Amino acid sequence: MPVKDHPIDRLFEFDGYNDSVSTHGVKYMGSKKKLVSYIGTLVEELGVKTAIDVFTGTTRVAQYLRQNGVKTFTSDLSWASTKYANTYVHNKNNRHLQKHIDEMNKLDPINGWLTKNYTGDVDESETRGNGRCFKSKNTSRADAARDYIETLDIEPWEKDTLITSIIRALDSVDNTVGVQQAYLKEWCERSNNNIEFRLPVCLEGPTAEHFEGNCLEIEYPESDMAYLDPPYSPHEYSTYYHIWDSVARWDKPDTDLKVKRRIDRVSKSDKYNDSMKSDWNKKDKAIEAFEKLIDRLSVRYCLISYNNESIVNQTALLNSCAKFGKVILREVDYKRNIMSQIGNSSKNNPSKNQKNKELLILIDKK
Repeated sequence: MPVKDHPIDRLFEFDGYNDSVSTHGVKYMGSKKKLVSYIGTLVEELGVKTAIDVFTGTTRVAQYLRQNGVKTFTSDLSWASTKYANTYVHNKNNRHLQKHIDEMNKLDPINGWLTKNYTGDVDESETRGNGRCFKSKNTSRADAARDYIETLDIEPWEKDTLITSIIRALDSVDNTVGVQQAYLKEWCERSNNNIEFRLPVCLEGPTAEHFEGNCLEIEYPESDMAYLDPPYSPHEYSTYYHIWDSVARWDKPDTDLKVKRRIDRVSKSDKYNDSMKSDWNKKDKAIEAFEKLIDRLSVRYCLISYNNESIVNQTALLNSCAKFGKVILREVDYKRNIMSQIGNSSKNNPSKNQKNKELLILIDKK
């Protein structure tokens, strides 16, 4: 392994947030936008040249690592994450795609799948509270743009970049608190804005490969380090961001429930598909999943980002990590995720007024 030896006990002796490196993404529960500089400093101290961002999500950590010269592989269950990864982490110069962005912005709107499922301003008496995620003036343009992308004979990463532009544009005019489990009863200010498609930023740095699927089954390449940022709660991310996955795949599925969730992610449906379920959402299986993953990764270092209010007890997690090598811990004050601040989650959370902490756990498997 081309990783320098280092007294890891002193690796977390740094403070502060450095925002000199920009990352990009949609609103996302558990986003590491404010933690990437801590991770980046650690990676630099370790001399890491190759990494795996196992639960890449919106790819913010992978973006940061790429811009700091680290060849970073990515993976996730989410179909939308594939688009983000191929847009920001594994892409090439994308300036030639501006012509397609321009065309997408000029297309005539259509009453397509998004408009039929996720608007609430066509007939207020029928749709209030049901699928009320976007104004129809915006979904109709997104419908036309997404159909247009399907007609293009271009490389997969190029299509993914254009798809990401649609998701980013919709995210800027949505009527939610950041997740697609419920929509606001009244239209929020940003939902009144007009959608605009923009070419995603093309970042500099080495490229690698994205793997879509279950991390306990993917055959990852040998790397210096793996970064693990699994789900924190019993809630499935696949239900929080079901619209983005549908835009990514564009299979236009049937929908159900007030939020118009795609039918294969509705547990009571006979079309329900449990392939998106994760052991990290289950309190009785999360520790075992951690151990399986750490054991099968061919890396020297594992860096785990976890929350002190997660379903796995901190002591139990540290004890499991210690089975694989030397462990050090850094706690970082971090803003509580939005779902724990609202509704019943806030009322039933005894620690809602306490500081939330993000745990950075480093394992040296040498």
